[in-house]
Amino acid sequence: MKAIILFFTMVSFAFVNQTEEITTIKATYNGYDEGTYYFTDEDENNYYFDSIEPEALKKYDLTDEEFIGKTFNVTYKVVTKTDEFDEEFDSFVIVKLQLVE
Repeated sequence: MKAIILFFTMVSFAFVNQTEEITTIKATYNGYDEGTYYFTDEDENNYYFDSIEPEALKKYDLTDEEFIGKTFNVTYKVVTKTDEFDEEFDSFVIVKLQLVE
């Protein structure tokens, strides 16, 4: 019986998708407000990022208004998180920034 449970547990883990998708967009920085970074791409799609990784923040402090209106190559990942009600939601995290000259 233990062998059957172990087998089904291992098979279940084989079907769990643990990969993170990394995406890069070219977008204009619109500002920072209450913990969210706002960008708009060339097709007028709006992007809202909940956080930024420390390495990217070291290079460009987006809380400084000097970057508003500047265009960046924004590399980000989507992380699934759970809120206080055990509901899952997607969190967009900036991984890398490169200012487009």
